[in-house]
Amino acid sequence: MRSADLFLLACCLCSLSSLGGASEGEKTLMKILFSNYNLKVRPAPTAEERVVVRVGMTLSSFVGLNMKNEEMSTVVVMNLEWTDHRLSWKPKQHDGIEVLRIPAGKVWLPDIVLINNNDGVFDVALHVHVQAYSNGRVTWTPPALYCSSCAVKVTYFPFDWQNCTMQFRSYTYDSTEIELQYALDAKGKEIREVILDEALSESGEWHIRHKPSKKNMNDDLYEDMTFYLIIERKPLYYVFNIIIPCILITIIAIFNFYLPPDAGEKMGLSINVLLTLTVFLLLLADKVPETSLDVPIIVNYIMFTMILVTFSVILSVVVLNLHHRSPNTHLMPMWVRKIFIHMLPPYLGMLRPKVETPLSLEMLPRREEQVVAISRASDEYFIRKPNTCFLFPKPNRYQPEGMYTDLRKYIDGPSTYLTLPDELKSAIEAITYIAEALQAEKDYEALKEDWQYVAMVVDRMFLWIFVVFTTVGTLAIFADASFNHTPTDPFKSP
Repeated sequence: MRSADLFLLACCLCSLSSLGGASEGEKTLMKILFSNYNLKVRPAPTAEERVVVRVGMTLSSFVGLNMKNEEMSTVVVMNLEWTDHRLSWKPKQHDGIEVLRIPAGKVWLPDIVLINNNDGVFDVALHVHVQAYSNGRVTWTPPALYCSSCAVKVTYFPFDWQNCTMQFRSYTYDSTEIELQYALDAKGKEIREVILDEALSESGEWHIRHKPSKKNMNDDLYEDMTFYLIIERKPLYYVFNIIIPCILITIIAIFNFYLPPDAGEKMGLSINVLLTLTVFLLLLADKVPETSLDVPIIVNYIMFTMILVTFSVILSVVVLNLHHRSPNTHLMPMWVRKIFIHMLPPYLGMLRPKVETPLSLEMLPRREEQVVAISRASDEYFIRKPNTCFLFPKPNRYQPEGMYTDLRKYIDGPSTYLTLPDELKSAIEAITYIAEALQAEKDYEALKEDWQYVAMVVDRMFLWIFVVFTTVGTLAIFADASFNHTPTDPFKSP
């Protein structure tokens, strides 16, 4: 047991001595490298030469795009690389040390910052150590949480795609002092796009379609490296939470014309639908930027629906006005009877239980009434019977007329053979008054039913008109969004 303990103790001491030797070697090398090092001086051999800085970016997390503030939030790792000849050494002379981890505050940095930030934060989130290699190559991979500005196009919202950029350049050095180039992969090839981290989780709202990078030269002689994130929205959330409810509300507004006027809820239903669409419009106001350059397609659809519902409210007032008309207040014109009672119902699939009188016979009852009035004036106080042909049929040709002819003279009248007594005159006048009152009531109800039938026909006509307008309008509005595809070439996007 004692021998084993002694062996373990010896191994620990050897390992500690080796670590102490390594740390001492790095400490000595650091003293040598930084004895005459000035971090404010560019690591260029001569003043005319430019320092080559390679810029790359790894996307760790796509936080999201705030359309209201036009701001894209991302978590990235910057990949910066340059050559500093002052940080080179021969590994054989320093215990085989190939790389040193040096605090970022002790070495020269190219001062690469995000120019188009939206929160005033230009620098990275954490200044990690730089890695200096024996050949003078320096790499720096600091993590950063960037909030970059992104000009949002809302025309096809929520079937849209956005082109957001992150523009990096040196805040201190122009193109005569440093040269920006693309980062290199393990095989030495240029990386001309954003690298996606393996742990990157897919966003629930956006899909990254393209992620190229491009080097640009500005007019002020400053070079910049721009990283593009062309993202396409996943519209499923808005389809199920806004578009489909709006379509269902529109269908309810259409069926307002199928609701009978006597139900007393036509106006209430239309106004409730209008208020519901207003609530949806207020919900969208929190999602869409406050811009007057474009109007989102979904807002166009809601406004189109609100216009239809507004017209449905107005037309419901017209239908109710027609439904409650009566012969005492309105006289039905002949063209209204011709169009809405005789012509339109067959085309609208409506069949009235009561058989309509043909238009050619509409005027005959008035003429008959005039004839009856004249006959009553001339036949006053005389008995009028139905046609005597039914009561006294003509005898056959072998039978003499006899009393038949004289009796016919008393019945057919007007005649001076027979006058009515005063009691019978009063009775006939009372019966005539009752018959006229019943006929007037019957005519009143018939005309009132005609007005109600006209209102029903107008209601059905508006129903089909709104079905056609809503279908065509919905297809026209959303068919336009189907042509809004993400471009295959990110640098030739419209």
